[in-house]
Amino acid sequence: MRTTPWKNRRVPSLVAAATLALTFAAAPASAANWQQVSSDTYYLTDALQRSQGVTTDGGAWYFSWQYGLSKTSLDGKTLAANNVAIPTALALQGDNHIGGIDYYDGKVYAPIEDGSKYQHPYIAVYDATTLAYTGTAFSLPQDIQRDGVPWTAVGDGYLLSSEYDATAINAYSLTDGHLVKRIPLSQPIPHVQGAKVYEGRLYASSDGGTKAVYEIALDTGVVTQVLTPNLPSGTEVEALTFLPRPDGSVMHILDVAPNRISVDFRHYRP
Repeated sequence: MRTTPWKNRRVPSLVAAATLALTFAAAPASAANWQQVSSDTYYLTDALQRSQGVTTDGGAWYFSWQYGLSKTSLDGKTLAANNVAIPTALALQGDNHIGGIDYYDGKVYAPIEDGSKYQHPYIAVYDATTLAYTGTAFSLPQDIQRDGVPWTAVGDGYLLSSEYDATAINAYSLTDGHLVKRIPLSQPIPHVQGAKVYEGRLYASSDGGTKAVYEIALDTGVVTQVLTPNLPSGTEVEALTFLPRPDGSVMHILDVAPNRISVDFRHYRP
């Protein structure tokens, strides 16, 4: 959030708290139908390493935080971590923040930006088994991603992204990252933290005033608000992902708690 000292795309309080600890298939539903089934709460180091983006391959969760990536079992046990995931060449340009990630075909796609200058937006590619950088990173057009690259999602054969305050969805080539097309939105979406394609539609989580989730028709750009969660005041909404589970939950959303040292992973059913 750019109007407050604590910006949710940076997570400084979690960085400080974790450093201290280390040293001492469902159809789209209306806004009224989504219901929270359960939640998991992570603290300190786990909270830090699960504080930004989330995705899944169906058998594991993948999380991002400002500087790194982690992979866990579906019950939350850490399987792999890359705590210095920003490639050296990008870091030397000033890139210092990983946003909302996605999984596709054995790879994790991670948006990387140089906040607060926002001059060098990238999407970097990682091996999903080890979380090692593959050596591939796509440079995105700065005149299109003018305030960085807060998230990426794979869908319709493209790498999708938008600006933080989104007025269009930008579709990039999965092969070389060049801009293929833009999809204007029927209404702006403020403070987009993450997005995923599920059953042919894009769903975006927002840390705007209502902390809502929006459904986007990728063929028309029509935006529909589908969830307004009941969250404690001061909560910072982060990214989301989709995975049908035995308890009926399908949509899973990360948020940083008002205490800034814990992260909640909330699970919703339609």
